[in-house]
Amino acid sequence: MIDPQWWPLGLAGMAVLAGAVAVRTTGMGFALLSSPFLVMALGPFEGILVTNVCGIVAALLNLTVVHADLDWKRAASVVPAGIVGTIPGALLVLWLPPAVLAIAISLLVIAGLLFTIASRKLEVPNSLWVGAGGGFASGVMNVTAGVGGPGLVIYALATQWEHRSFAATAQLHFAVLGVAALLAKWSLPSLPIAGWAMLLGLLVAGLLGGNVLARRVHGPRAMRWVIVIAMFGALLSLGQGLVRL
Repeated sequence: MIDPQWWPLGLAGMAVLAGAVAVRTTGMGFALLSSPFLVMALGPFEGILVTNVCGIVAALLNLTVVHADLDWKRAASVVPAGIVGTIPGALLVLWLPPAVLAIAISLLVIAGLLFTIASRKLEVPNSLWVGAGGGFASGVMNVTAGVGGPGLVIYALATQWEHRSFAATAQLHFAVLGVAALLAKWSLPSLPIAGWAMLLGLLVAGLLGGNVLARRVHGPRAMRWVIVIAMFGALLSLGQGLVRL
């Protein structure tokens, strides 16, 4: 007979597996796909901590494969700006009701995604300040809504950022933001060693499976999946905010 205490870890494992496949295939989506189920399985605080830790590991492991495509010039603007964005994001969390904040930010992201999709032929010239704006928005969203991807996606779409370079640079960005989130909470999840072994094993399996899919999903098709995942995350955050009202 299966120990019922292992059912939450089983659900958490499937969530980590799905998130790892997504992040290897498209360059993002780990937290978007895994965090709702990790929270369901492990509780809100523990679930988000596990999301942070596994997200960092997934991003760093993925980065070892795609590091040759990393755009250091763009990373130099988006990553530091993302860290800076966590500061006002944390202040907004303290000052505004969580539900109102989640709804407002989600609506802004949805509007931004729809605008960039509708004006795909309108290319915004990339610059240090444009990249910093995308990274800053990602950092704010990562703290306030737990979703840092959509802000970066809007920047990528607006500047016609080539997908392979975007996916590689996003790994560094998300790894740094994940570390910043753990430092801000000053806490680590308290899973048993066997639970960590299972989650990390499934994470690696998901990355390997995603590696196979990544060979078949290239360029515009991969970026379409990125848009879908980003919109899903924004709608999920909007729904959570409406439920909390």
